[in-house]
Amino acid sequence: MKIKLLLNLMLVALLWSCASTMSSTWQKSDYEGREFDKILVVVEATNKQGRINAENTIVDKLQKEGINATNSLGVFPLNENVESLAPEEIESRILEGGYDGVLVSSLVDANSRQVREGGGISSEPVYYRYGRRVRMGYVHVQEPEYYRQQTTYVLETQLYDTKNDANKESVVWAGQSEETDPSSVDSAVKSYSKKLVKSLLDSGVVKN
Repeated sequence: MKIKLLLNLMLVALLWSCASTMSSTWQKSDYEGREFDKILVVVEATNKQGRINAENTIVDKLQKEGINATNSLGVFPLNENVESLAPEEIESRILEGGYDGVLVSSLVDANSRQVREGGGISSEPVYYRYGRRVRMGYVHVQEPEYYRQQTTYVLETQLYDTKNDANKESVVWAGQSEETDPSSVDSAVKSYSKKLVKSLLDSGVVKN
């Protein structure tokens, strides 16, 4: 899938999670990885502040590993409708900005279902007197059973090597994460960013 198509998708909400590893990854068979001069980090999100926070967090993680990366705000400003840009304009900005790598993260699926919890049996100690002695026994308590809504999100990140051409079929790595019931956005973004950067480095697709 071309970069111009991915960048035209900026219609999804920002939802992250706290899982420790990527659910699945893929790497182009003939791609050995390399050191990138400058990576452009793009998060597809309708929430502007969410996009800023997520991109900056990923950039920070990459920079701490010695990788030169920047967010996409200087290339695609918040007040600009990326969908209105011609593919050639998108490609030109990427190449003119000196970006030889583009990292694009997005939400690709979400689903909810009812899950049953509780209903187990627990034991609690009780004390009673028998003459001068105090004895201990146990009573069994049935826990209430209830249902709650569980939501699972599938997030995907793709890395493009755009060293020579921003418009070619240049996906060299992709990773997906299936996340269930994420908590706070801030902590989730930090956790996901750490997981993402670790996967990129461990795979050798990005070298530092």
